[in-house]
Amino acid sequence: DYVFNAAMEAMQQGFGQLFLFGFAIQAKAREILDKMKIPTAYISMTPDVVMSDLLKTTKGSEIFSITGLPDVRLENAGKRDDGTPLYRVVLRGLDIFLPHLMDTDHIDADNLPCWMLDTNHNGMAFYASQVFFPKTSAWDNLQKSLKGQFEDSVWSHLAGTVSEPFALGDKKRIAVKVIDERGNELMATRSEEDAV
Repeated sequence: DYVFNAAMEAMQQGFGQLFLFGFAIQAKAREILDKMKIPTAYISMTPDVVMSDLLKTTKGSEIFSITGLPDVRLENAGKRDDGTPLYRVVLRGLDIFLPHLMDTDHIDADNLPCWMLDTNHNGMAFYASQVFFPKTSAWDNLQKSLKGQFEDSVWSHLAGTVSEPFALGDKKRIAVKVIDERGNELMATRSEEDAV
């Protein structure tokens, strides 16, 4: 009854899609989802959401995850000796939508835990060819553990926001995936025509 009534109300209000959030769904109600005149999706919630004020109210404990888009720029970076054009990616930050405030926020690239670059994105699978960790002190610990001498430029590059120059693959499209402090993976794509 709940699923049916929600669908009727959504159609009367002129909504284009219905999302049902619940802890469990009966088999009959799930069957009805596919037969609705309005596209309907069921989202399973974890029982801890009914604990209300028993949970900590930190960013990491929020029920609904943020959505956002990495702010990236694809730049021309010269040519190889054989004339193949080279490109580089500059990560400028992450623009996120905060559902509890109904507002957007910008996180600078230096304050992001991780970002990855796919230099030949096919639109289906993400293959990281370069990986960076701007907001971490792990490089200091790793350098000590390796007990070796490395150029400071190596560590600053691994914690950087600018990729190594690369040639585009046959797809002529790149993808940048950013992992924010909550563990959300947010991705943006750029094609060869977007290069500046």
